[in-house]
Amino acid sequence: MSVGLYASKIQAEVLAEREVLQKAYRDYPDANLYWCMVDLAQSSNYRLSYGPERGYIRGESFFALIKASIRPYAEIRMIKEIGDATLVCGLGFRPLLEAGILMLQATKQLAHVAGDEIYPFAIRLGIDFGIAKQLSRRHEDYLGESIDRLARIMTVRSNTSSFLLGENAYSQNRKIIEEYKSICQISGPIQLQLPGGKQLKEQVIYREILLNFNDLSSFTDYFSEWKKGTQQQPSEQA
Repeated sequence: MSVGLYASKIQAEVLAEREVLQKAYRDYPDANLYWCMVDLAQSSNYRLSYGPERGYIRGESFFALIKASIRPYAEIRMIKEIGDATLVCGLGFRPLLEAGILMLQATKQLAHVAGDEIYPFAIRLGIDFGIAKQLSRRHEDYLGESIDRLARIMTVRSNTSSFLLGENAYSQNRKIIEEYKSICQISGPIQLQLPGGKQLKEQVIYREILLNFNDLSSFTDYFSEWKKGTQQQPSEQA
């Protein structure tokens, strides 16, 4: 038997699977969710400079940061861990906004503990909103233009902000964002410039969230899920 025959057998199996998948995709439910991507800056360079062990510890510290930041918010779920990046989703905007703020504040405090002066511990994150298909896989997973759009936004390397906000998420939540104006400012709309081969059907617009770290550490409003977790119940005091 030849390699060509082996390849033909593989081809037949893939074509049969494609027919099943086409029908399955149409039957998959739509999910209208907020999406958050977070990645660890300079992770490859750090590993190449200091070796896999230190790179592993730094990377696992990153995932520990995300898990600790989202833990109080029952509606936020971590969907994927991809290398040194993760995809998180939630039903509401406020929990993801607060979790993102906490990640960046904690990262600032960890900057030279989990990193060093050359490669400080630093993250980038973005939030957007939209419909995606919930896929039938071993683990919870989604596919859709809203996630692709956020992935494009995450290619931005800004000199002023590590927190990016898709226009869909911004337009739905202006009032909520206004509540946090003492600790964060929102830039005007920015059009994402993409290479010709990576353009989406529609223009991608995003904004930058600029955090006021000087006031953030003493900010006491909102973050109600964290307050619930730190308040002792009467039964616990007895």
